[in-house]
Amino acid sequence: MKALQELINGFVKRFNRMPSTGGQGHSGQAITVCYARRSGCDLYKISKTGISAALREASPVNKIFGKNVLVLSRELVYYWREKYPPSVQKNLKGIISNDVVELFPMIANPAFHFNVFESRTNYTLVDIWAWESRVVEELGKNFYSNYLIPEDLLFASETAEATIYAEGGNVYAFAHGPKGFIGFRTLTSPLSESGVEVFLRGLGLYRQEIRRINVCGINFMPGGTVMDIPINTIEDDGFPLSLRGLNTVKLSAFKTRTWHSSINTELLFRVALYSMAAYLVSSWLSIKKLDTSLEDIGRETSKVTKKITALAELQDKDISAKLLVALAKKVSEFTPPLDVLEVLTKSLKEGSYVMQLNITNRNADINIVSAEPSGVINKLSTLKEVETVKLVGEPSREGQSYRFRLSIDMRSTISNASSPALIAAPPGPQATVRQGTLNKTSIPAAIINANPNSVGTPVNKASSPSAIFKTNKVF
Repeated sequence: MKALQELINGFVKRFNRMPSTGGQGHSGQAITVCYARRSGCDLYKISKTGISAALREASPVNKIFGKNVLVLSRELVYYWREKYPPSVQKNLKGIISNDVVELFPMIANPAFHFNVFESRTNYTLVDIWAWESRVVEELGKNFYSNYLIPEDLLFASETAEATIYAEGGNVYAFAHGPKGFIGFRTLTSPLSESGVEVFLRGLGLYRQEIRRINVCGINFMPGGTVMDIPINTIEDDGFPLSLRGLNTVKLSAFKTRTWHSSINTELLFRVALYSMAAYLVSSWLSIKKLDTSLEDIGRETSKVTKKITALAELQDKDISAKLLVALAKKVSEFTPPLDVLEVLTKSLKEGSYVMQLNITNRNADINIVSAEPSGVINKLSTLKEVETVKLVGEPSREGQSYRFRLSIDMRSTISNASSPALIAAPPGPQATVRQGTLNKTSIPAAIINANPNSVGTPVNKASSPSAIFKTNKVF
């Protein structure tokens, strides 16, 4: 455990020494690689033009759409080839998960990757690579990766070859071909011909397929042969040799997380919460404004009522009774909007909505959403304020409710408006009493909407518990 902690501390120190881009990523970057070894980590950028050193941080766009690969060097990975009964790959993963602790007892919390090396009728050979999961978790705090590859799997070639290179005082030998990894062995340093022969014989039947031995970073028999296999010296360019084959590897098999895992979910939840709070505050202010508008209408109605009362009192002074008769007749031709709202309030149950309201003379054209259209029509028909109720068109279903249109003819609140008897009254104290049905509620409300072409628009419910109007316009 102490060695593991020292390894993790080395990663953190190495990352902290890396230069920072201040959050600006590399535009057009094909692959960003974090190459992790025991001594620390190095970042590289791999493109069609080659390999170059990279900076520490990547932009949010690169995290979502870019390819960020974590390569675990040979120093951090343990390898084992195990024989299993014939099985599909999906079942093999579960079997290996149960065996990985026993196969790699030197790892406290092992994570693994596996490839089927060879399948036979009666058995399956599986290559397993395992590493300490805590190391990867610690690296993830400093480098966001969406792919993780053990270094052994980066070696591939068009024909079967062997590659030998030195890293951290060790000499590693890999056999690889068109399908990738064939075999591996750690050789003694300094490299000897006998050591290479032991590695080649350990490949079994695959030894016959090896066509070349690549040597990098080691001065070993340049231009010579081992077991009649020519030796090819590769120039060391200062970058890990395995990264040269990364462009040829299918990364989909090594994907560790999807693009949306890089999104800051906490920030999204905060934005959603703040937006909801702002919406609620805005709705509350709109309702308060609507209530204020209704109060203003009430005050204006009161003023108009006083004026009409004063006009009625003019009968005692014998001032233009015909004018008042004409006024009463004109008023009787229009339905006050507040009377229509009062009728709807009596008729609509909780959960019903008025989507549109148009008032022309004594007719109200209304679009309503309700779960019980027949109940609304029956209730309206029984009200004394309503003369007729007609269903216009056919109801349309909206979820659990229906949307339908009604044409309602309202009764006149002033009877015999053309008769002077409504206005004229014997002189005396009784002249100040209400005459006929001329009162403080119906007449001023009608005066407010006296324009025959005026159109009522839906109003948001502010005070009525039953009728709900969807917009914030007021008559």
